Amino acid sequence: MSYETERETVYRETPPVVNQRVVDERRVVTNGPAPVQQEQIVTQAYVPAQDTAYSERVVEDESTNRFAALDTARRVVWFLAGLLLVDLALRFVFKLTGANAGSGFASFVYGSTNPFVAPFNGIFGNAASGGAVFEPSTIVAMIVYALLAWGITALLGILLGGPSRGVREYRRDSRSVR
Repeated sequence: MSYETERETVYRETPPVVNQRVVDERRVVTNGPAPVQQEQIVTQAYVPAQDTAYSERVVEDESTNRFAALDTARRVVWFLAGLLLVDLALRFVFKLTGANAGSGFASFVYGSTNPFVAPFNGIFGNAASGGAVFEPSTIVAMIVYALLAWGITALLGILLGGPSRGVREYRRDSRSVR
């Protein structure tokens, strides 16, 4: 029987045996154009030792903590920018539709966004028709603050990101007696 032309699959079931260890070995053999997988299952007697020593190696990459801090900082920046952008969008829609400035919610939106729109007032003139006002300074403010949030997160990526500065390795040894 040639391994090049035919594949033989052998499945063996091993019943569970108390105090025995099962060694499962798999190999891929290439003896021609098609690789063939060979399996060998061996059962060996296993007697647990009365005095067993355990050794554990813990590897900690320093970059994982930095990347977690970077992710948190980016999320906070975008959350705050999102709140501001939604508030500015509400202001734009309220002004455009001529919302009553005397109502509680509209006056809250206007009052909370005035400090953010003030630096951009006067760049473009406002167009008014009846009670509706087209305020381009709000659109400019939304664009500038979105770009500012993007720039802050990019700067955080430069400061906190980057290559790993090293790996710490700890070794813990313990001994147990049964």
